[in-house]
Amino acid sequence: MTHLARTVPNIFTALQQQVNNDMICLAVEQIKGALSFGSMDESATKQGVVLRLLSVAGWDTFDTSQVVPEYTVGNRRVDYALRPGTPNAVFIEVKRPGENLERHQQQLLEYCFQEGVNLAVLTNGRTWWLYLPLQAGSWEQRRFLTIDLDDQEPGIVKHRFLEYLAPERVDSGQAVRDAEALVESQQRTETMGKTIVAAWNQIVETPDELLVDLISETTERMCGFKPEPDLVEQFLAQRIQKLFDSPPEQERLPRRGQPTTAPIGPTSTPTRQVPGGMREGPLPISLDPPRPGDFLEALLEAGHAWLEVSYNDGQKEVRRWNAPRMSSTSNVIGNLRSRAEFRAGKWQAMGIASLRVTIERPNDG
Repeated sequence: MTHLARTVPNIFTALQQQVNNDMICLAVEQIKGALSFGSMDESATKQGVVLRLLSVAGWDTFDTSQVVPEYTVGNRRVDYALRPGTPNAVFIEVKRPGENLERHQQQLLEYCFQEGVNLAVLTNGRTWWLYLPLQAGSWEQRRFLTIDLDDQEPGIVKHRFLEYLAPERVDSGQAVRDAEALVESQQRTETMGKTIVAAWNQIVETPDELLVDLISETTERMCGFKPEPDLVEQFLAQRIQKLFDSPPEQERLPRRGQPTTAPIGPTSTPTRQVPGGMREGPLPISLDPPRPGDFLEALLEAGHAWLEVSYNDGQKEVRRWNAPRMSSTSNVIGNLRSRAEFRAGKWQAMGIASLRVTIERPNDG
């Protein structure tokens, strides 16, 4: 009976945690739909986004000792204070969707300085910037993580929200300790390094004189971490050198009407002509399983996938894709579009019509 008395509460706790996890993912999906209409103002964002996510994360939003709205700091007010007056208080400042959050960093962090608050959040509903306000450095250097409801999978949003904003982790101080460890850890550098590649693929077709800043911001939006300029500049230098080391595109592609003589093998790619002119836009890519999050999970488990390339002349080619460097924060579509044969201009010139990516090997016919 004693063993049963210990077991039942543990089972109940595990079931309750799973329910909360599912509720957060569902809430994220529904909030994304509501935000897509673009009709929310700041008040609606507070009620429909912030309070809802706090509630499903475990906060009692009706208990004003837990969640205090319009908390007074000097002669000003912060939108929400979690556990105010305790060593583990959290300040949350809310702006309307689409608002430029950078303009409000100083205001929020000054609130935290006055009260000695170790953890703070600045959000416009879509994007959540998490800070360690009492750390050394600039405003941006004190921002240790970004949660983005638009660009990150609901599972990632759930994990990060619970890790840093769940009541029990805030109350125990574990959220702050984990945030401090994250800033100091090698994981941050490794994740940024991997995501810089995906960020480059998104913006390389529209170069800009502020390329370093663009890559840094895109990397942060995708993985939650903002790389230092030196890391981005190192990546760009390596990438540019690689471009210089490669023969010009016009030397590698056959002229219209000229057949290719390159052998087909593991290290070469068939070249096909596009009848009737070049198609515009990105290469059509489909995944199986179709949801990027489900596909990425299956890919990480299998360690490889299969590329089924369809050509305009009706032929198909199946090849294995080994993905040892993919991680839980990787952008599958961005990674595929970074491959030389699938880049804009190249896939059209090769006569590729579409790409299907599967975990199970498709029929070669």
